[in-house]
Amino acid sequence: MKRLCLIFSISLISGNLICQSLGDSVIIFIENKVELKMAIPNYGQLSPTHEIRSVLREFQQLVSDMEDQLSPASAELVRFTPGNSVTIEPGEPKYTYLISQETLRNTGYRDQVVITGENYIIFITSVDLINLVEMPLVACYDKVVNMLPESTKFSRSLYYQCIDGEMLELKNQHETNGKIDVLEIGLTAGGGLVENNWVTDLSLAVGLGLVEKGVTKFQPYISSDLLFGFDNETGDIDLNLFLSLGIHPNIVKDKSKSTFLGVDIGYLMVDNGDLFEGNTFRLGVNWSPLKGVFVGPRLYATDDFNRVFPGIRIGFGF
Repeated sequence: MKRLCLIFSISLISGNLICQSLGDSVIIFIENKVELKMAIPNYGQLSPTHEIRSVLREFQQLVSDMEDQLSPASAELVRFTPGNSVTIEPGEPKYTYLISQETLRNTGYRDQVVITGENYIIFITSVDLINLVEMPLVACYDKVVNMLPESTKFSRSLYYQCIDGEMLELKNQHETNGKIDVLEIGLTAGGGLVENNWVTDLSLAVGLGLVEKGVTKFQPYISSDLLFGFDNETGDIDLNLFLSLGIHPNIVKDKSKSTFLGVDIGYLMVDNGDLFEGNTFRLGVNWSPLKGVFVGPRLYATDDFNRVFPGIRIGFGF
């Protein structure tokens, strides 16, 4: 008896939950001339001894040394990798206008700096990079570190203003970004082997995505899995239904990425045909080697554990 199986997958998830967040951001407006943005996995890591502090001081010295290569008459983009390299290239050639008392005021070009560290990125925007030499970047950083609220599990953007040594927390501009805990529904279909038989598979799963800093870290779920196949000898279609409980932990250490390895255990609720007999349990593993492709080895124990045999499932997502 042979059965053919084909599996397709559709996940219904809220639209604003599609992109993985890079973590937290702390933004400081300094002397109304410089915007300093620090993107980091968790702003709770910021401290007076964090590498960002020494890198800011190092970059200010670099700006002083590069003064002859910088032009106040054009927009520039500077890329700096601490301990490695610094490059200068043309920036985005557009003017920025501010509306003041019903008139437009041209504030000129915007120079930009991107500093890339091992686990952080710093963005600096200024009307003139030469201004950075005199800006109290480190002093403002130190004061903001002492003002940071307690870190939460959610990704946040925090805003501060530093003028004449005085710090102001812009609480009305604080934002919570990216994912929050969310109910997820998935419909999948695919194909695979149960012992030596090809079977079709249709599965409906409901899970809860538990999020930390914008990245889904853990997904408990329950699924209803329908196996059906065509018997070439009798022409019958046998339907079998498993009810499964599972978990999908994120196994990647890089918090900006997600790779899930799921494990589930199921029990046969509806039994037809001769694939299974009596009490039947299934242990499964779900892995996605490529986007939209799912591979899952299975282990079946049927006839009150008197028969144990392997299986495999291959699915495709949309």
